[in-house]
Amino acid sequence: MSDTPESQSQAPATPANSLTRRKFLRSGAATGTALHLVTSKSAFAQTPSDTMNIGVVGCGAQGTAIRDSIYKDADDKEIAFRFTAVCDIYPEKQKRFSRTLQKYGHPATVYEDIDQMLAKEKNLDAVFVATPDFLHAPHSIAVLETENIKGVYCEKMMSNTIEGGRSMVKAQERTGKLFQVGHQRRSNPRYLHVRNKLIQGNKILGRLNTSYAQWNRQVSKGGITVPDKFNLDPEKLKKYGYANMQEFLNWRVFKKYGAGAISDLGAHQIDVFNWMYDALPSRVVASGGRDYYEDTELPDNVFAVYEYDLPEGKSRGSYQVLTANSSQGFYEKFMGEKGTISISEVPKVNQAYREPWADSWSEYGEGDDPLLIKYNEIHNKIWEHPRPWTRPEPWLDSSNIDSRVAASAAIDEWELPITLNKPPHNPHIRNFLTAVKNGGNQSDLNCPVDEAFKTCVTVLKIYEALENGGSYDFKKEDFIA
Repeated sequence: MSDTPESQSQAPATPANSLTRRKFLRSGAATGTALHLVTSKSAFAQTPSDTMNIGVVGCGAQGTAIRDSIYKDADDKEIAFRFTAVCDIYPEKQKRFSRTLQKYGHPATVYEDIDQMLAKEKNLDAVFVATPDFLHAPHSIAVLETENIKGVYCEKMMSNTIEGGRSMVKAQERTGKLFQVGHQRRSNPRYLHVRNKLIQGNKILGRLNTSYAQWNRQVSKGGITVPDKFNLDPEKLKKYGYANMQEFLNWRVFKKYGAGAISDLGAHQIDVFNWMYDALPSRVVASGGRDYYEDTELPDNVFAVYEYDLPEGKSRGSYQVLTANSSQGFYEKFMGEKGTISISEVPKVNQAYREPWADSWSEYGEGDDPLLIKYNEIHNKIWEHPRPWTRPEPWLDSSNIDSRVAASAAIDEWELPITLNKPPHNPHIRNFLTAVKNGGNQSDLNCPVDEAFKTCVTVLKIYEALENGGSYDFKKEDFIA
């Protein structure tokens, strides 16, 4: 599931002539490589070979987010594309999706069945798969095995089972086609800046000893329900693998179709742990349960702690996902001995804090391309009203307070210098389509399917931990497809 960030501003483009072809493909988010929407008015400027034909399977929330993210680049001219086919089993979703395409001059052919779409559409270059998780493997594999299609982009989680994820990796290896999975933070220029320049690069945080992330949502009033306006023929539901309308609409919370909140929400952020650490966990300790929705099959609240054995020592990543309280929303935090970075796809979470004893960060704020920007007033709680760190509570000013319990010294406040003025999916989609256009390979993708498989294992082994006393010790072979 995708969050909906507020409006953001784009980072300055990096000169294209300073990049190798592979670096260009992988860093498309930072360089500003853009997409050009071909409409009936502008198609004369393009030859057929210049324009990519795109198909979409799944016209719900995720398919719509993908479509709208692509259209955000419609005025630029780096990659020409047009939607030519869409597929969904629900007629109302088909209609809404295709009406929007028509507004952009794309009278796409609409299908109910993916096999029919792939058999009839002979000119597709790429297909986006945004169906429920249990269909990701069969749908993605069907696309990969279709002649002439160059690549598939599948939404996260790549599968609701490790076996499904493994079959997707093997299908990519067998066909040799491009396969990107939608862990879009890996292409976000803000996240790339933090990872490549602040954590893996300059290491301004020092030893990274702790990470924390969360995604909290409020309780859904009325529980899991089926509104009267939603209705599909029972035989059609059965044909496409659903037991009833209840499970069709709420597939995320049933084992056959999805993997619950820890997958639906947590997969994004747990993926960031692995990526930022450039490592895989050695152990996970977890607690969770069906605390509010008894008519579901998967936990609605989960707490997990991952252990990472890094060259400099052990580090831990703590994660929580709640569907019972929305406090503090969603964000990630990376803590080292010298400082902390807080970040989210929501741009207001954009802070870096230096520990008082650490060397000055002033050099990081210098020049035309600073690593950080000095901030005069920082929030000590990102979810409350602004309040500076530098003024302690009056009762903490007393000279007779034991120094062991007194407040820490004032923290040096900074901001991240890079933001994004487009939807969070956009750079990741752009990275994929750039690779398709340029005849790239898997190493040009920011989240190739084999990397996504490691995240799939990292996330889904939480359930094994919950079923076996609360912990699971990862083995190296777990991450090999």
